[in-house]
Amino acid sequence: MREALSFGLLMAAFMGFAVIGVPVFFAMGLASLVFVLFANGEVPLNVLASSMVQGIDSFAFLAIPFFFLAGELMNTGGITTRLLDFARSLVGHVRGGLSHVAILASMVFSGVSGSAVADASAIGASIIPAMKEQGYPPAYAAAVVAAASTMGPIIPPSIAFVVYALVTEVSVGRLFLAGAVPGLLMGAYLLVTASIVARRRDFPLSARASPRQALKALWRAGPALAMPVIILGGIMSGVTTSTEAGVAAVVYAIVVGKFVYRELTWASVWRIVRESMISSGLIMLTIAASGIFSWLVANMAIGESLAKGLLAMTDSRWAMLALINVVLLLWGLALEPAVALVTLVPVLVPIAAAYHIDLVHLGVVVVLNLMIGQLTPPSGVISYLTAQIAGAPLHEVFREAVPFTIALIGVLVLITFVPVLALGLPSLVFGK
Repeated sequence: MREALSFGLLMAAFMGFAVIGVPVFFAMGLASLVFVLFANGEVPLNVLASSMVQGIDSFAFLAIPFFFLAGELMNTGGITTRLLDFARSLVGHVRGGLSHVAILASMVFSGVSGSAVADASAIGASIIPAMKEQGYPPAYAAAVVAAASTMGPIIPPSIAFVVYALVTEVSVGRLFLAGAVPGLLMGAYLLVTASIVARRRDFPLSARASPRQALKALWRAGPALAMPVIILGGIMSGVTTSTEAGVAAVVYAIVVGKFVYRELTWASVWRIVRESMISSGLIMLTIAASGIFSWLVANMAIGESLAKGLLAMTDSRWAMLALINVVLLLWGLALEPAVALVTLVPVLVPIAAAYHIDLVHLGVVVVLNLMIGQLTPPSGVISYLTAQIAGAPLHEVFREAVPFTIALIGVLVLITFVPVLALGLPSLVFGK
């Protein structure tokens, strides 16, 4: 009871600061400071500084800025454009073809960026204006791109998986491979949904690409398509760590954008480096502040207390997974994925141990839940972004996203209760 009260007070302080507009990393730090000051000396003040440093003291965290940088270099260097042209040559001729193009291009782009926001901005900036020109409703164009971008942190590599791996101390490589099949299932479900919507609403058709045009698009996109293979091949073979794979992705994106496609300038590289470091820095600040938060949560032993209480209610692993999904979906509505990962996952780890839930499987379930939260109100960060690109009212984007949200929840249910879909590939490559 005391642990639950302490956890509730900590969360109340955090949410209170967040509601009045304090930046997330300051809100977490201030909430932790307030909690320590009112702990009557039970928690020493030097824990604040040491926990912040320890929160980011990991070589694997370097993967985050490198994957951010690689995604931005791809977008500016012409790689994204070639991926879109290739996707258009494959599915652009079917009814509602450009919505299929957006989904297919996001599947490929996800294999490099590892970020839903990067996917939404890169794909959306190119495909949404084209969809509007062909007569698609702006809100629908924004909703399709937003839904497709949720694959970014699921299909490997994934920045969210890197954060989860460091919080839970599980293998980044296993997590990356665990996201492959669920990511492809997300793409398949979204394509089917887009096809159904296109037929019902009689969306436009485009001319079919000739075999020669398709081969030409494949040839031009070849260097871009090779990028995910290089990244995953290096990690799976053990030649590179996830961080080294991120470095390789950056170098490859510069070489292709500068010397193959010749759309990248050294001035733009320097600009992209600055912007990517700022974006990555904000995430790292959040993770550093969460180091204090996570230490306090672990010190409360709230996870162990919850596990004991829940075991008294049910010993069913499946019932617990269903409950975790409900909690995560609600949590994802209010908080950004990075914040949700570092605040909630430490609580879930003891529960997973008590119910014999594989932490790799749990990681895929957690991240997919949080991505769905980024598509729906009130958080809906991805929908906010694509609505701005499309110039569409936000409430209309949320409404248009409903069929795609239902499709993603269908994938979530499937992944949750058929763990082999997430665990089969890592077990095959790394062994059990």
